[in-house]
Amino acid sequence: MMNNSGLSITPCARSQEGFRVSTIRLIEDRPRRTHRWCRGVCCVFVVALGFVLPSPAQLIPPPPQLEPTINALGGIQRCAENIARSASDISAKLLDAKTQLTYGLLKGGYANAQSGGGGYSKSGEWSIAPPPKEYVEDLSHEASWCLEVAHILNTDPEKKEAALKVLASIANDLHIKVTDCRKWGAGRLITVIANTVKNGQPDAGWTVMYKWVSVSGLSATELSFPKESTPTSKAVPPGIYAIYATKQVGDTVKKTEPITVSAFQDAKVKCEIPVP
Repeated sequence: MMNNSGLSITPCARSQEGFRVSTIRLIEDRPRRTHRWCRGVCCVFVVALGFVLPSPAQLIPPPPQLEPTINALGGIQRCAENIARSASDISAKLLDAKTQLTYGLLKGGYANAQSGGGGYSKSGEWSIAPPPKEYVEDLSHEASWCLEVAHILNTDPEKKEAALKVLASIANDLHIKVTDCRKWGAGRLITVIANTVKNGQPDAGWTVMYKWVSVSGLSATELSFPKESTPTSKAVPPGIYAIYATKQVGDTVKKTEPITVSAFQDAKVKCEIPVP
């Protein structure tokens, strides 16, 4: 076909037809390529979702008997968070101890602990048996002290130095528990065997007292061994204790000088208390 200028439009018509065919093919091919692209994205999404969603073991709630331990460790974490700005180094130590004790006391404990392996068995499953009652009570007391002293640290500048010493003592005691937990696999009590001795000979009839030692001078509760000496024994949580003896003689109560006992690592610790 010729136009007024004498140019033929037939090649142009063929080009338009070819363009339409190519466009149709492009449109027809696009769904297949899009389908392959979507399939790849879906695979990536499913894999990512596997990392985000908790495992079945994580969805299982802790058994009720672990609740006191969870609450105590939660108190220590809150204390650490409260002093993150005012005492960042102590805060970091408290958080580290809380994390390690969570695995040691709540999530299966250390694997091959007594053989020296010392690695956590991080299976994610809750422990069946809780730590000993005295152990949990000790943790609860420390969490309460920690929160109370953290408040003092943040609100009373005049008592800042004293508060820091108390918090450092708590962090140190928790580190002792972590170290003991690493060796023995989980929380336990250590038997302290005390003998009252006079001039190198056993002297019976003394009441042996003990309390947790704080380098800050924090006034801890004083408790007694279950029976009079000698010997007498008491199972205590891992830690450092001041131990002394008292005895009623007539109208007078005799009291010995305290001795310091490190109760950790070994299952039993023996000590002698010199009496007048």
